[in-house]
Amino acid sequence: MENTQRAWDMMSSVSTCMVVSERDGQMHSRPLSSIVEQDEETVYFISIAKSPQIGHIKAGSSLMLNFSNGSNQFLAAHSVAEISDDRALIKRLWNPGAQAFWPEGPETANVTVIIAKPTHAEYWDGPSQLVSAAKMAFALATGTTPNLGDNQTVVLKS
Repeated sequence: MENTQRAWDMMSSVSTCMVVSERDGQMHSRPLSSIVEQDEETVYFISIAKSPQIGHIKAGSSLMLNFSNGSNQFLAAHSVAEISDDRALIKRLWNPGAQAFWPEGPETANVTVIIAKPTHAEYWDGPSQLVSAAKMAFALATGTTPNLGDNQTVVLKS
């Protein structure tokens, strides 16, 4: 359970996720602002309703969610996708970032929500770049293998 919580904490701490989908044998990826709701076992993304990216995502299709803090934490989560135009859900998820893209507010018809239900994830949680560099230098000097952090695969769906 501790590793599962760690995975959810990592997803929650990063505001942008690279969402990867597959259609007709082609991979498509896009960075999207994520809204992580662990108690719902869900990651939400407010998106443009009529975009080509949404066209690549179908209900029940697989998405790979890639999170990184740009330094020492990385997480890849496999998830099952849904698309929703539910106005109540959009209003509940609405935030300043969404407002910047859609100044007319959550009622605009050009807004939808990608609902991702992660099933499992793999994460790499390492020390800072400075500590990693020191560990690498020590390993090179002593002929040992550096310990550069924790790598776990966890089940996210209860």
